[in-house]
Amino acid sequence: MDTTTRRRVRRHLARARRHGAEGRYAEAEGDLRAALRLARTAAGPVLAEAAEAASALGILLEALGRPSEAEEVLLFAVHLYERAYGPDDPRLTPPLNALGAVRQRRGDLAGAERLYARVVGIATGTAPRPARRTVPHGGPTCLRTRTGFPCLCGWRDGGAVRRGPGAHSFG
Repeated sequence: MDTTTRRRVRRHLARARRHGAEGRYAEAEGDLRAALRLARTAAGPVLAEAAEAASALGILLEALGRPSEAEEVLLFAVHLYERAYGPDDPRLTPPLNALGAVRQRRGDLAGAERLYARVVGIATGTAPRPARRTVPHGGPTCLRTRTGFPCLCGWRDGGAVRRGPGAHSFG
């Protein structure tokens, strides 16, 4: 990603934070979607910026009471953070915690408990490496089919095109 694009992504993220602090959530959502779109369409390593934008967008959607949309975006954020920083990085705790809240709201208490336990493990430094990824390969389709964001996983137009073994946007 070139420095101009990186600056534009960071500007959208800063504006989204400002709008959120002012209670202008629709504008914050628009800025976060724009930041994620820019980060995902740019060439080069974009995982960190895309993960930050996806995490903030998912947390906002969960707070606005749109759990199904939030769950997809949060799963995507977790996947990007894991690829960028590893499975036990502290930056994973906000999207994992929000994902736990979404699952708890949905009634999946066992799933929420697993996510909360992982958050506590990461925060205390006692997190074992997950036996499997957040969602198995057969999980939801790539976000591109629902949001229009290009995906690094190789999925195109709702059909699976794998780049390598196990390559998928969520697993």
